[in-house]
Amino acid sequence: MKRLIYGLAAIAVVVALGMMSGCSAICGVEETKPAPPPPPKVKKWTGVPAPVTTKPAPAPALPTTYTVEKCDDLWSISAKPQIYNDPWLWPLIWDANKAKIKDPNKIKEGTVLTIPRGVSDAAKAAARERAKKFPKYIPPKGAKRYCPPK
Repeated sequence: MKRLIYGLAAIAVVVALGMMSGCSAICGVEETKPAPPPPPKVKKWTGVPAPVTTKPAPAPALPTTYTVEKCDDLWSISAKPQIYNDPWLWPLIWDANKAKIKDPNKIKEGTVLTIPRGVSDAAKAAARERAKKFPKYIPPKGAKRYCPPK
C-alpha cells in the first residue's frame, strides 16, 4: 500500500513538472520570440583620399662614422647591415682610418671610425681580394677575451 501511495505521488510530481514546463505546447499558447536587433548603421566616409605616390619613401641615410664597441673588430663592423653588410670589405674601413688604426687586428674601444660611402665596385672587389690575402689574426697564447653574445 505504501508503494502505491509513493508511486502515485511520484507520477503526480512528474505530471505537474511536465505541465509547468511544457504547458505552452500543450495548451496552445505560442511563445513570443524577441525581435532581432536592427542591423548596424553603415557609416559613410566623406573625406578626400590621400594622393597615391609613385615614389617609395627614401631610405634612411647610412652612417658615415662608427664608434668601436667592446669586442668589435673590422670584420664584424663591416658585416653590420648599416655599414656594408659584407665582412670582406673591412679593408675599406682600414684604409680610411690608417691614422687611427695601426694594426687592423687591434682596435680600441671608443675609437670613432670613418666609414667611406660611394665606393666603386672595382674598389670593393680589390678590398675583398686584399681581405682574403691578409693573414688571419691569432690571439697570443694565454690571452683571455670574453665577448658576451649581442
